[in-house]
Amino acid sequence: MRPTTTYGTLLVLGLAIVAGCSGTKNVPAPPKAAPQQHTALDEMRRDQAMKHFIDGALYDSKEDYARAILEYQEALKIDNNPAIHYAISKDYSALGKHANAADHARQAVKLDSANITYRENLGDIYMNAYQPELAAREYEAIVRLDSTLTDGWYNLARIYQASKPLRALEIIERLLEREGDNWDLLLQAAELNRTLGRYDRAAEDYARMLELDPGNKPLRRQLAETYGRAGKFDEAVKILESMMEADENDPEVVATLADLYLDRNDFQKAIDLYEKLLQRGRKNPEVKLRVGIAYYGMIPRDSTFLAKAKVIFEEVTKELPNDGRAYLHLGSLALMEKRDSAAAVFFERATTLSEWNADAWVFLGNIYFERGQYEKVIETMERAQKAVPKDYRVYLLAGYSYSQLGQTAKVIIALEKALGLNPNDVNALGTLALTYDGLDQFQKSDSLYERALALDPNSHLVLNNYGYSLSERGIQLDRALGMAQRAVAAEPKNASYLDTLGWVFYKLKNFQEAARYIGDAIATGQASSAVHEHMGDIYFQLGDKTKAMEFWQKALDMNRTNQALKEKVQRGSL
Repeated sequence: MRPTTTYGTLLVLGLAIVAGCSGTKNVPAPPKAAPQQHTALDEMRRDQAMKHFIDGALYDSKEDYARAILEYQEALKIDNNPAIHYAISKDYSALGKHANAADHARQAVKLDSANITYRENLGDIYMNAYQPELAAREYEAIVRLDSTLTDGWYNLARIYQASKPLRALEIIERLLEREGDNWDLLLQAAELNRTLGRYDRAAEDYARMLELDPGNKPLRRQLAETYGRAGKFDEAVKILESMMEADENDPEVVATLADLYLDRNDFQKAIDLYEKLLQRGRKNPEVKLRVGIAYYGMIPRDSTFLAKAKVIFEEVTKELPNDGRAYLHLGSLALMEKRDSAAAVFFERATTLSEWNADAWVFLGNIYFERGQYEKVIETMERAQKAVPKDYRVYLLAGYSYSQLGQTAKVIIALEKALGLNPNDVNALGTLALTYDGLDQFQKSDSLYERALALDPNSHLVLNNYGYSLSERGIQLDRALGMAQRAVAAEPKNASYLDTLGWVFYKLKNFQEAARYIGDAIATGQASSAVHEHMGDIYFQLGDKTKAMEFWQKALDMNRTNQALKEKVQRGSL
């Protein structure tokens, strides 16, 4: 029997010939098989598998991945070898068929779990398929197999950068200790520290990078900006002023220094630099936009900046007609001037040109909400949810609007989504609690009210609504009284709050105090039908049935749909 030939020997010889005539971009590593005795039939089948494998590699060298896969599949029918699965997965990846690629990559790893190349390939496929958690699992296995593998640790850190920044930073810092200062590692550490709000440590990373590249101007500016965020203004100003001495015409340095002075409330220095920047950047709309935004920020301190900002933003809309940022600020300026219709036009334009800008959608939705155009709010927020699906405010506005329209089921869906994105929003918690309260699902409503008060014990709206709910159920009346009193202390002229306090006193059978506060609520001129009905109930309890009927009738005139109130008027008693 002639000796058998391994995949590796034939593949190396075959590919050496191919490499001489055309570059290969996706040549698989040759499969390896342990030496063993074969029958003549086994040997023939292995030769057939090897031929298919080599033919597949030749097609790979020509980037004909589809035909290469067909050859590899024929080889696989004969020999279930991990290298063949690996080769097929690489070709499916090249064709963008990530699911098929992952299937074969998993098989390669299953057959040879200690092969780092196979695991790296599977990890890359998961990343291309937007499955970072699965990719991380492969790289965790890789570094367990070889803890000295720097690339493995680095790739693992990059995968964890978004989902587990602390873990990513831990890995990078470990690599820096082992490898010494490295530009890429320091950059990743700096970005992670900024993400985590650790600006002091980010500045240290940038400073170490600057030691590696002292002449890097953007890096020096970044270091100054990070010092500013860390509250180290003197260090930041020192860097920027030295850069201005070297080149006073660098607009980015001037703008960064101006922003820094503004953060320090050194308004005159900031304004001087902004004016200089504007004069030198008349033909640069990006510079003008930055100056306009700075002027916009100055308006609360000096209203004359409103007109200056408006002129700049109007110029920018002409110079950048397809950019929504200037329109967003023009809309905000129009709101300041109480020109709501003009503001709506500007915000609508901003959402069209810069649909990624969540503020534009929220401002636009708020205008429609204030007008009572709840259907319009919902239509706008449905568009916003497609453009900015991770911004909780668009779901919050939709939930408020559904609430105004009495669409309870949709309120719950929208507000649950908002809380999923921002669990600590007191307004969302309070509104959702009120919704469940109205459905008599008190276990859910009370839990939400308690969560809201834990976050903000002084939220007068939550205090009022929770207090009223407890009083209606006749439970925890002393606690309800305290809540209602705190709400009224916050807003003494709020008719709803005064009514709640009066109603708690009513439940405590203190009818004189009840009459006083509900009388104050009616005196505001903003009292609802329910408030007038409450006053009727109080007078009935005080024995004045004539006054009771007077207020009940007034309440009925205000709300003819209240069947229970109609029956109360008809019988003339509670």
